[in-house]
Amino acid sequence: MTLVSLFFAPALACGGFAPQEGALAASDAQQALFDLGAESISVTYRAHYSGNAADFAWVLAVPGRIDAVAEGDAERLDAIALASAPQVEIDPAVDSGGGCGCADTSTGGLKNDRAFGGDTGVEVTGSGLAGDYAYTTLAASDADGLVQWLTDHGYDVSLLEDAIAAYVADPLDYEFVAVQLVPDAPEVGDYGADLVPLQITYGPASDGALHAVFPAMLGVTSSVDVVRTEIFVLGEGTAALSGWEGVANPDEEDGHTWDAVGADYYDPSGVYYQHLLAYGGAQRRMWLAFADTYDDDGTSRWLTRYDAAVFPATNTIDPVFTDSDVRTPASTVIYLMEESAYEDAYPGDTAALVVFGLVGLLGWRRKARA
Repeated sequence: MTLVSLFFAPALACGGFAPQEGALAASDAQQALFDLGAESISVTYRAHYSGNAADFAWVLAVPGRIDAVAEGDAERLDAIALASAPQVEIDPAVDSGGGCGCADTSTGGLKNDRAFGGDTGVEVTGSGLAGDYAYTTLAASDADGLVQWLTDHGYDVSLLEDAIAAYVADPLDYEFVAVQLVPDAPEVGDYGADLVPLQITYGPASDGALHAVFPAMLGVTSSVDVVRTEIFVLGEGTAALSGWEGVANPDEEDGHTWDAVGADYYDPSGVYYQHLLAYGGAQRRMWLAFADTYDDDGTSRWLTRYDAAVFPATNTIDPVFTDSDVRTPASTVIYLMEESAYEDAYPGDTAALVVFGLVGLLGWRRKARA
């Protein structure tokens, strides 16, 4: 992601981030883990942060009654991302030693030094501390009132106004979580930092049903070039996707056992990123990256993973995930070929592939091709 000079510039919001005026708080990558229960849903969010904002708010829309807000379990999220990560198959002519060459990322610690407060006509349904976060849960029947509430607390949400209005008008009666984040340092470097996860537990919406909705519309005005998303769903069966198109993992349908291919001099994370961008980009598509049983701290669950890389303007509709009783396994394989074999098979394809540093892509499972 390219950072731009922001001297005397307006605030730039991204992915639900709302910085103070004149600052940048952007997110080019986000993860969400939906744990589907019988009476409630627990969703854990983690975002990759880049920018120069000394402090900023993180606004999340929730399709139901908010029951609890807490710090998320980073180790659990890491374990799930690792278990569902794409596998890397190595051509016999390629040296399989020396690791996968995936980019590393730093984990940014956060601190809190003041909480939201005040009353501008919006119903404050709760507030408190969740680990390193200060949060306020809000209900609003008027979008202008919610925007005014956030504005009065020093945050420029002008780029989020349309999305906020859409959620307030939605018949599901969305509630909102406004989280104050204060990074340890205003500058986090060119590669940014992964924020500590935030977990929200919520009940049924106004229609009496539970809804697993990722609030993608909050990122439609993002200042980044591409938004990378990883969605994990724990349920009874392979989670179905609506709102967006779910691209089924073809595996052997195309006559091979791999899903994306690159030369041995390509980083597998870059190969996968370009693969997702080819299916996504300006199209609302998510790749079904994984589906199988998962041992969740001694409990057998069914884990589904969807990945996407799209342009911010694509996020005009939220993806919705629903449980099913169908258990169809799926996995994703990245195949690295010996350089000359790759160039013979794919002549002219010499574009450099970028390395994408998100924590969920660090756990590549490498196996030698028989």
